[in-house]
Amino acid sequence: MNHNNRPNVLILMTDQHRADWMTCAGNNTVPTPMIDRVAARGVRFENAYCPYPVCTASRMSLLTGLYAHNTGAINNSDRLDWRYRTVAHHFADHGYLTSLIGKMHFNDAHNHGFASYLSINDWLMYLGPKVGHYANEIANHAIGEGFFNSVFDTGSGFPDVSVLWDDASPWAGNVARWDFSSTASPLDAEDHLDMFVARESVKFMREYRDQPFFLVASFMKPHPPFYPPREWAEQFPPGSIDMAEVGDITQYPGHIQQRIDRTQGMGEKRLRAHKAGYMGNLSFVDYCIGHVLDGLEELGLVDDTIVVYTSDHGEMGGDHGLYQKFCLFEPAVKVPLIVSCPSRFPEGQVASALTEYFGLYPTLSELCGLSLPDRTTLVDFDGACEVMDAKSFARIVRDPDTPGPDAAFSEHGLRSHVPQYMVRAERFKYVYNDGGSGHELYDLENDPGECINLIDNRDFAGICADLQERLFAWYDPNSNSYRER
Repeated sequence: MNHNNRPNVLILMTDQHRADWMTCAGNNTVPTPMIDRVAARGVRFENAYCPYPVCTASRMSLLTGLYAHNTGAINNSDRLDWRYRTVAHHFADHGYLTSLIGKMHFNDAHNHGFASYLSINDWLMYLGPKVGHYANEIANHAIGEGFFNSVFDTGSGFPDVSVLWDDASPWAGNVARWDFSSTASPLDAEDHLDMFVARESVKFMREYRDQPFFLVASFMKPHPPFYPPREWAEQFPPGSIDMAEVGDITQYPGHIQQRIDRTQGMGEKRLRAHKAGYMGNLSFVDYCIGHVLDGLEELGLVDDTIVVYTSDHGEMGGDHGLYQKFCLFEPAVKVPLIVSCPSRFPEGQVASALTEYFGLYPTLSELCGLSLPDRTTLVDFDGACEVMDAKSFARIVRDPDTPGPDAAFSEHGLRSHVPQYMVRAERFKYVYNDGGSGHELYDLENDPGECINLIDNRDFAGICADLQERLFAWYDPNSNSYRER
């Protein structure tokens, strides 16, 4: 083993991949043979949760080991304070070459500890005049009508640094209107960001194979734009896919019902285009991941590299009539999480332990033999959270049958009129909707689809009280200073 026995780290990160849409998870909605390769050689966590089902919030939590209510990076327009110390700083301090290739939704030009960073802007430069095709994809978001006029979507890296276009997007008024009958991208497969990330990641590993590296290969898909290359789009034509039943929505709090009504009001054609494009995107990004795995094998780095596969949040996919994320239902808050290194850890195993995925920071530190992070900031500053929230789950990677914590937490909408807070225990999930028209309790053992809200069932009053107490001990909604009052 090279590098004084310290392994490399390769994090393969997608965006908006719902955890149950993987063949290795027993679901063939979209076959994922390349992600399955990672699972076959590692430990798959089947109950992994993100701390906040929004890109920026979840990713900044992953980098810092802090919940979003502590980082202050909550909405997709927020930026992480540069003074917070990240997992990249930590690995760099221990002699690793740290690199980020692709999306991280920083919204600014800080590298946050990554010595090397190929951003979406580098890909746009690679595209040259073909950028016009991507502008059209941004503008034609199936269920985001406003993007046609703004052509401004930092969540899709347009622009990658949010303050580049102070007044308006230069593409506004210069895009074509599409009709959602096809989800095929005008760009060739090799020109998509995801294949750019895959190619550049293999180049990086080839160049720096003789020194320890910490590489995050961060793909855009299956996140919008929902326009995969033609070969993948044609596998999932909008008219042929199965659409989920909306079901009885009257049991859900009012703000959720309103969102379902708004979503369904967009019409079946748009919703079909969204789902079909998502499925094609997922199939394509799986293919791109295979390119990186092939490179890892060709370079002889498999035994020396811890490979992680994960995503920042999930996708509703039509469940309960909802699409995208921005809620605390299982498809939005559960994330895929696989940790693999055949020379070090078990292969082909499944861990059922409740897991908060942003524990990857201390987990990878422990698995690589580094000292655990003992500070959260680079320099002290007022209001900084001084104690890391994330807990290592390295013991579960080493022995997947090890019991995990008895709860996982998530939150959403901290700056909204109805902030939401979730505690997931072994059997039950409780959601507190602060200022909303009711709360939620689901028996995930008997109702994994969350179709029956038990909040008003007196038989479960004691469980509700216990879980609310547990939730408030984690984070009291009354201490949320971000909320719109």
